[in-house]
Amino acid sequence: MASLGNVRKNIADQLALINLTYREAEIEAQFIMQYVLEQSSAYLILNQHQKISKYSVKQITNIVSKRKKGIPLAYIIKEWDFYGHTFLVTKDTLIPRQDTELLIDIILKKYKKDLSLNILDLGTGSGIIGITLARNFKKSEILMTDLSVNAIKVAKKNIDASGLKNIKCLQSNWFEKIDHSMFDIIVSNPPYIPKNDPHLESPELKYQPQMALTADDDGFSDIDNIAFHAQKFLKKSGILLIEHGYNQARKVQEIFNRNKLSGITQYKDINNIIRATLGSKI
Repeated sequence: MASLGNVRKNIADQLALINLTYREAEIEAQFIMQYVLEQSSAYLILNQHQKISKYSVKQITNIVSKRKKGIPLAYIIKEWDFYGHTFLVTKDTLIPRQDTELLIDIILKKYKKDLSLNILDLGTGSGIIGITLARNFKKSEILMTDLSVNAIKVAKKNIDASGLKNIKCLQSNWFEKIDHSMFDIIVSNPPYIPKNDPHLESPELKYQPQMALTADDDGFSDIDNIAFHAQKFLKKSGILLIEHGYNQARKVQEIFNRNKLSGITQYKDINNIIRATLGSKI
């Protein structure tokens, strides 16, 4: 029987052959081990010489085989972590990304957790943004919307798993089915990749729902739509906060200006690249 340490190294060696850096392969190997063995990262590190059962090895082999075909690990194990919590993900939702945690950081720095806020999460997907905000702002009410019926089903399962009661879900094409509610915060990670972007051919993006990734007008059509309608749904001094592409900061700022949003502020990610833009209703 192989040891935990040897199996983890073997996984990393195999995954390093599918266009992952060895560091990325090691991280995925760790995720696979944690998922199959239902153990923490610390446990695996402290018990590297412990033997692993044949059944667990078979499970791992099956996962690695699928991963080597290019299927993203999150879709194989049907879960992924975001802001310290694990969420259900399916092929109908985007895989949570660390870049999107920037949106949570911005809101947590701007608002005290004991406030009673009305928050709208547009294009929620698996619900990671809205649920994370609901978890941090327990006195607030969060409405999460998405055009995809299947994505809403996933979001509702994640809401149920969270045990939170301050969230509602609505199937809607952006603001289309929202009544005249007014919000303190409208937050969104909309589609923003141009439809002819070569990055869409990468294995990680190819398997993800294209309607949640791409937009017309060189990737700006949905951002423009959201900014245009936001004024009608924001309270006075309410904010619109949007994630966007690494090379879209200037155009997004222009869109916010054109739609009369004030106090426009742009935020950099951990790589020192502007990836989020905030504007307020005057």
